[in-house]
Amino acid sequence: MATRSQLQSFQSFKNYKSEMYLYGSHAASVPEGWHCRRHLHHMMFEVNLVLKGTQQAEIGGVQYKQREGSIILIPPMQLHSYKTSSPLSFFVLHVQIDDAAFLQLLGEAKLLLLEPGHQLNGLLRPELDRIMNLLANDGSKTKLFHTLYGMMDILEGYIQQHAEAPPHWGQELPVQIAREIERLIAAPIDDDPAIALNWLQVIADRAGFSRRHCYRVFREAYRMSPRDYLAVLRQQEAMHLLAGGDSSVEQVAIRIGYDNVQSFIRQFVKWTGMTPGAFRRQRHNDTIYLTPLELK
Repeated sequence: MATRSQLQSFQSFKNYKSEMYLYGSHAASVPEGWHCRRHLHHMMFEVNLVLKGTQQAEIGGVQYKQREGSIILIPPMQLHSYKTSSPLSFFVLHVQIDDAAFLQLLGEAKLLLLEPGHQLNGLLRPELDRIMNLLANDGSKTKLFHTLYGMMDILEGYIQQHAEAPPHWGQELPVQIAREIERLIAAPIDDDPAIALNWLQVIADRAGFSRRHCYRVFREAYRMSPRDYLAVLRQQEAMHLLAGGDSSVEQVAIRIGYDNVQSFIRQFVKWTGMTPGAFRRQRHNDTIYLTPLELK
């Protein structure tokens, strides 16, 4: 290999790394009265396609009617739920990608419901059909991720072409705060499992900003307060642990930051309308939509 001094010209380019995680993709047919509880996906976006029937989606407190062929795009950190009053078939996938700029672009675009006549729907539907076919037939992993990245390229290109203005908030601090809140739940528990009352102040001090500033930028970015996000994460992690493992109720309570199991049980009843034990027995198959809380 020639040394740099022997080269007539030389241009250095920065290094790149990209990681993608496809989670919870599934196709399902459900009866009338089916519903999917309010939840969010931390640092993942969701694509939901109705194959047959109609469902009612609530996204950020706004109701949307999603009919056959319609696509819904859920950005990270967006509370949403689904329900149907008639039989329904749908396909859904969740993608975690280490591209903060893309996720910010998707969140700011507010392209939530794409009807069959929408240009972006027409661009995305063939990609979704290919993804469904690859998943159903255990196709090539390389082809699957090639198609997923192609779908992201379509999204990014469309949004950049049609954006009225560039995103108006910085991505780093809200993401940092969100990750710190996730660590309150996902990090290993030490001798004191309870979450400190001044946890937001601790996060603000660590980030080098005031508590008020951290609260404001987080709410501006994600349309919810840091405390609301912590509550949602606690609920989802508790449901995920109860449905997907053999941890005792006491262990789950400690895992999500409660030092009093009775306080946890009372709060869980408020969240779900049933005790943790009853939830584990009756609703263990209803949590496929909950993405796991994992820290890298």
